[in-house]
Amino acid sequence: SWLSGLPPSNVWIGTTVEDQRRADERIPHLLATPARVRFLSCEPMLGEIDLKLDTWSPEIELERGDGIGWVIVGGESGPGARPMQLEWARSLVEQCKNAGVACFVKQDSGRMPGTQGQIPNELWLKEFPDAAQRS
Repeated sequence: SWLSGLPPSNVWIGTTVEDQRRADERIPHLLATPARVRFLSCEPMLGEIDLKLDTWSPEIELERGDGIGWVIVGGESGPGARPMQLEWARSLVEQCKNAGVACFVKQDSGRMPGTQGQIPNELWLKEFPDAAQRS
């Protein structure tokens, strides 16, 4: 039934978009794929991204479950991690908030795997009050 446009309810489909070029290439393919939930993994976020949540596909009503339902934002970690500008993450959080799309800010960039690089834990919610809290 999936091929006839009836995707199973237990399968989420997503794609990685680390910068605008990848967003422009991959999001239209994601939106063309039948899915109950579509999500974007904007990690490692390597550049500013305009998700164009209201313009990607005029024939798809871009509300939760019909377009992009969830966005994950995160910087790169580990040795040689490329920095994520905090303004890029703030912009995605705001875009998601305005479109009614769930957003989870996973981590900012840092050189130690499993640690956060730029924002101390006590400032995290102040920086991203509309995104899910990190652990």
